[in-house]
Amino acid sequence: MPTSPFDIETVITIAQNAGQLVLQMHRDGLRNVRGKSNDGDLVTEADLASEALIRESLYAAYPTVGFWGEESNKPPQEEFFWVVDPIDGTVNYANGLAFYAVNIGLHHGETGLLGVTVQPSTGHVFWAKRGEGAYARTPAGEQQRLYVSQVDQLAKALLTTGFPYHRAESSDNNSAEFNYFLLRAQGVRCMGSAALDLVNVASGAFAAFWEGWLNPWDVAPGALMLQEAGGLITDYNGQPWRFNSGGLIASNGQAGLHRELLEGIHTARLGLAESRLPSIS
Repeated sequence: MPTSPFDIETVITIAQNAGQLVLQMHRDGLRNVRGKSNDGDLVTEADLASEALIRESLYAAYPTVGFWGEESNKPPQEEFFWVVDPIDGTVNYANGLAFYAVNIGLHHGETGLLGVTVQPSTGHVFWAKRGEGAYARTPAGEQQRLYVSQVDQLAKALLTTGFPYHRAESSDNNSAEFNYFLLRAQGVRCMGSAALDLVNVASGAFAAFWEGWLNPWDVAPGALMLQEAGGLITDYNGQPWRFNSGGLIASNGQAGLHRELLEGIHTARLGLAESRLPSIS
């Protein structure tokens, strides 16, 4: 099944509808906010409602395509499947911080075919279709193509990252990597939504993003957008990022910068007492 049967506008509308739902639920007052793995790993009633809306809408439009959502977390058996994060940045959302997103990606195995990321608080839509570029759309409908930055040195690079939910339980929690880059990059930001971090690398706002322990629904749409915007996404070994890779480096694709990121992560991790990531060569 090629990408042509899939209407990007249908997927955008579904993501926007989910975004409007979670906005309204926040205005009405969130209930049933609870921790999953710990108190820093939240799920709200809006996460569940958003995933249900997206699943039902996608199934109505494309009944033969599988579904892999964060909250249900049932890896699909189908060859073609949706990868969905109903709210990426739930901690931000639950606390009233506007930096969160609805994420929908279409995959054929490990290959992303299209991706949509909607930021409900601003109404901005980001989308990509394999071979057709990546785009940003304003609430007024104005659209522009996304391109990565041309920053080619770590010292001139504004980076972004995030921290795992097990950060209080293990020294392998991205603090070593963060401290390394904090002293060597132009700056490092921690925004709280991997989906929007990837979009912002694709748009040129950030030169690169790195993080460990990400899930397919965090990355799927943004990875395709980054590639379509001219960027590069690998694991911590410099190999193409896959669903089970663990560590991820998403950069503007400048060879020198990406090499400095890989070298920095390896150097920072040398002194760790343990590793909670797949083997790094």
